Amino acid sequence: MSRTAVATLWRFARQDMFSDDFEAWLYAQEDLEEDLGEELYIELISFDYRNQSELFVIREKLAMALRPSLKCECVTLPDLAVVPMGFDGLDDRVFATLERVCDHGPPQWWLHLFRCATCGQNWVVAQEERIFDDYFFRRLQQSTADKIVAECSWPSDFITYERVLKVGQALSKPFRFTDPLSLSLVWTAQDLRRERPDITTEEIADLMGISSSQVDRLLSVG
Repeated sequence: MSRTAVATLWRFARQDMFSDDFEAWLYAQEDLEEDLGEELYIELISFDYRNQSELFVIREKLAMALRPSLKCECVTLPDLAVVPMGFDGLDDRVFATLERVCDHGPPQWWLHLFRCATCGQNWVVAQEERIFDDYFFRRLQQSTADKIVAECSWPSDFITYERVLKVGQALSKPFRFTDPLSLSLVWTAQDLRRERPDITTEEIADLMGISSSQVDRLLSVG
């Protein structure tokens, strides 16, 4: 199977491709049956791609069929992906082939550029270990990665901590703290206020998944 075909199949499997676009591409292919096997191929070409309730199932079947040939996890990750820290070993599998290219450095302590030593894919990664305990990944074109290295010109996705937490709200769930004045909470609330002085208590509360009254207490900690 060609590298382009594999990439397209994975784009559909990981939900980075609309089902009608995938269906049109699939019908235009002439040699997938031998690569995918008769059973899966027939299931794919006969599937009703308007059936939203079953799309997850067909995507999972395709991913399971493609997985044995993987040499890295890059192609399995959505263009904007969340990788939990220490959950089911996914972070270990992802980082097993990634090499750190550079760090943004303070004040964006969370921001890094990685490159896969196996497939060459570049990723900008936000390491968020205070509120969500997740890594957030954005797939990069080579030209964008080159600008980071040459000009320190980073894409905007994770350039502020507020944006990182907004991605977290969209893709994950905040950690529940037993200590309402945990230092992770204190540092996060105060960093958000320092980063954008006009941010409201309510906005901070929404980003952190806590109450406004708790934010007031966090901001008052000396």
